[in-house]
Amino acid sequence: MNELHLQDKFLIPFFREGLGYREVKANTVTNSLIIEEDLQEFISKTELNKKPYEILLKKYGGDKDKLLKDLIKLILERSYSSRNMALFINANKSITLQGIKLYLFYTGDSVIHNNALFDENIFSVVQELPYKYSYNGKQIFSFRPDIVLFVNGIYLGYSELKSNYTNQSALKNGRRKVIKDYFEAIRTYHHHFDSNDMLSEKERECFRKDFLKIFEKAIHITTTDIGETFVIRTISDYFDEILATCREGKFDREEIEKKARSVFKPYPLLKPGAEKKDKLKELFTALYGRGFIEKEILYYNFIERNVYATKNGKELKKEQGHLISPRPKQKFGTDKILAKIDEFLAHEQEDNYFEKLLEKQLVGVSETKKQELLKKRKEYSNNKNVYSLLMQYAAGFGKSNIIGWTALQLKDLRRNDEYVYDKIMIVVDRLQLRSQIDSLMLSMNIDNRMYVEASNKNTFQEALASDTRLVIVNLQKFGSVRDMLDAEVLQKLSKIRIVFLIDEIHRSHSGDAHEEMVSIFDELQSPFDNNVQYSQMHKKKNLIIGFTATPDDHALARFGEFSGYAESEKLWRPFDSYTMKEAIEDGFILNPLKNIVPVASKMLFDLPTNLLEGFSEKEYKDAQKKQIYENRDRIDAIAKYVADLLVKDVYRKIHGTGKAMLAVYSIKSAIFYKQAVTKHFNAIAQEPKYAKYAEAPIHIVYSRNQDEQSATVLNNGLSEEKVMQNFALKKNGLMIVVAKLQTGFDEKKLHTLFLDKEIKGISAIQTISRVNRTTKYKNDCKIVDFSYNNVNVQNIKDAFEYFSNVVVSDFDPFGDKKVLDLLFVELKKSDTFDKFFTVFMAIYDDKTKRNNPESYLDFESSLKKYIDANPKRTADTKAKAAQYFTILNRIEYVIELDAKYSEPRFLFFWRKFNTLYNMMHRSEDIKDPIEVYFDDRIGIIEVVTYSPEEKKKKPLILAESPAPYGHQFDILAIIAARNEQEAITGSLIQDFETKIKDFFDYVQNANEGERLIVKINSHVSEA
Repeated sequence: MNELHLQDKFLIPFFREGLGYREVKANTVTNSLIIEEDLQEFISKTELNKKPYEILLKKYGGDKDKLLKDLIKLILERSYSSRNMALFINANKSITLQGIKLYLFYTGDSVIHNNALFDENIFSVVQELPYKYSYNGKQIFSFRPDIVLFVNGIYLGYSELKSNYTNQSALKNGRRKVIKDYFEAIRTYHHHFDSNDMLSEKERECFRKDFLKIFEKAIHITTTDIGETFVIRTISDYFDEILATCREGKFDREEIEKKARSVFKPYPLLKPGAEKKDKLKELFTALYGRGFIEKEILYYNFIERNVYATKNGKELKKEQGHLISPRPKQKFGTDKILAKIDEFLAHEQEDNYFEKLLEKQLVGVSETKKQELLKKRKEYSNNKNVYSLLMQYAAGFGKSNIIGWTALQLKDLRRNDEYVYDKIMIVVDRLQLRSQIDSLMLSMNIDNRMYVEASNKNTFQEALASDTRLVIVNLQKFGSVRDMLDAEVLQKLSKIRIVFLIDEIHRSHSGDAHEEMVSIFDELQSPFDNNVQYSQMHKKKNLIIGFTATPDDHALARFGEFSGYAESEKLWRPFDSYTMKEAIEDGFILNPLKNIVPVASKMLFDLPTNLLEGFSEKEYKDAQKKQIYENRDRIDAIAKYVADLLVKDVYRKIHGTGKAMLAVYSIKSAIFYKQAVTKHFNAIAQEPKYAKYAEAPIHIVYSRNQDEQSATVLNNGLSEEKVMQNFALKKNGLMIVVAKLQTGFDEKKLHTLFLDKEIKGISAIQTISRVNRTTKYKNDCKIVDFSYNNVNVQNIKDAFEYFSNVVVSDFDPFGDKKVLDLLFVELKKSDTFDKFFTVFMAIYDDKTKRNNPESYLDFESSLKKYIDANPKRTADTKAKAAQYFTILNRIEYVIELDAKYSEPRFLFFWRKFNTLYNMMHRSEDIKDPIEVYFDDRIGIIEVVTYSPEEKKKKPLILAESPAPYGHQFDILAIIAARNEQEAITGSLIQDFETKIKDFFDYVQNANEGERLIVKINSHVSEA
């Protein structure tokens, strides 16, 4: 299909018949990019404009042409001051001329008019529009875009068509043509206006806005070849660079093309396997459909400005700001969410909708396999009580913007003359995320009167009762999500429809030295699934949408999309994804694996001095990790290393604005680090060449702990919120953290991550993603690993291998359920159950005794004697009870289970048994650990990593009591083995130092080295 055939025989008819556009002849379009006939018709004949137009026309003495001319002049003036036409139309949906208001665009789904007014908008398409620009009576530029789009006579954008028939593609030729046309236009601008000394700066800017409007004011410019369609929205970002090359007389667009192609991206397809014409219809509907153009105008374009605090709240700074509009994948994801919600709403009352849908998808699958998959799908709880959508989006993808665009559209979404969602709740768990959402709302023209914040149960209930429909739920101030969603709240929620948007589904829970990632998704949905009354009463289904870069098996099975019609056993996948690998390839985030620097610290292990030697011999146990990570001498050496790197490397990065984060093992080690880094940094900053960094802050952030002094004291009285504000405002700085700010902390100028703790899995990806954001002048990021034995190098590689692509789950809850069945039977057959459950029930069933610990004293005393008298039998029962709870926690709410498995008395009894058994069998190991010393050696080493082996699933078997372990460790052999490993570490440090010395000796003495020195000295350093 050649270009003309594609355009004239297919696309234009599709615009007319499929999308509801008029076709307008090119000669009716003025050089100001206005279709005067369309504009005249809209302002004079449509519902809300008829009477005002008649009044205005009288003011003009019946002179229609003069009225139209003045209106166009006003439109052009205002559009020139807008970043693009979407922003112009949104800000000027109505416009006042001589005191009379005229509408330029009608929005849909209004409370009064529904879509009747929107249908009066005039969408037009023009083929082969000759765009010409003249100056001083002479034509200086012309080009002919293939398809140009308008609404109510006002320009929207254009599309460049390419044909595979002539061996041309949008990927190569289409993008090149768009960039070339813009480049040539700027070259013409430079020749006639920029280099014209007779023109003032203001006049040059006016000519730029007028001349380049077809490029720079377009909502977006596209190019298609029927196979692929590419979109660019911010072509004006390259104006300064192109103009600079013109001023230098280079006129070289190769480098510009390369940069522009990095954002001139293909628009994704819902059905990539469809016929070419169907694909093109899908793409052009998403980009140019009337409803989608309305979304561009109302939601998808806004100016992001810095926010500052005032006594009346936060306000936007009066500055130019920069345009935020969706990249193709962001818009695709947001539109996909909204389309899925339409599907949910259409089938909300059909409990078996997803089973029926799957049955249709299983056409062609064998009957046996079909019935197996249908049976499995029916047993899953996914989407039954509450709808859920799980999005796997790379950190740095712009989730906050997607949440903002989605929330705004859901706020305005109407069906049957009423709003669909009573409340739109944006759930955040970090102070910085909370602040980001605040700033985002302001930039999107949603001031703080249009939303409320819920930070505890009372404010949450107030938010439910208020008329304000946008709610920000700040989880950081809640004790637990389940406390928020108690029976009383769930009863209210059963009568309304709410959507929760979770910025990051993982939150870190930590003690002093223990950390785990907990799913907010789980915490939010479990109360709905667990409340029988809610599941029976609800008439409308609430929706939870969660975003993360790291979905685990459980989250996918509970909240993901069922794809079991494949013959593979991998059944669950995210609803939509944009992976870390894709984001790195597209240049939207940096690759954190490129610069991992392992720095080892050599330790020494020994027996402590026995003061009673000769009188009694002591037994010792192996060293604990905290002895290594909290060793003051080791911390002091690493702190000196960190302080040195800050001034010599980190703070010089990003044109002198680089910052760093140091993630450490425990609160105690963090406090030591704060003192040590501050000491060494202050000493280095005394040197004149580093004095400029002296004011760079060193902050510390951790959760409050009653055993340690508060972080506020160590930050000179600054609260955590003030610490983050100060860190953001300062040119450089170091943030020391313990299990905080490792999810959702987005400081683009964080360049280096120092790690003195062990991370793996989800935690590894979330933590390293703090430094992978891109910003101007940031070309790389760095991870410096101080972990013991540098285990993070392999851990990070393994985690990245797993989470960098689309994560698909083969979690098998049905295999677990079989074992749960067996455990249930075994526990009920056990002597412990037989002898004590009846006694326990008598207490539990008496409401006056149930919650009184004293009521259980006699019961516990008898049970304790029984455990002592029957060690092997009760050990076996304990193993089975522990496994029962593990499996139940893993599969409850993932698949539907008989109520007997979660019967409260049964569970409470076995929890009592487990607790008592654990108390009786606490480790009596009172041995002292061996001593750990820092051996005064620290340096870079080479770490060899290996490809992770594919984990083979082990069949789950019934737990039994562990066999007695009689072997005693030879502590001297352990010490010898540890010191042997440390000797290897010392050798590796020496080896690397030797290689570095040899390299610099070579550079100084060899001919190639001399040439390298000349080359290095010929470039100005980044600092």
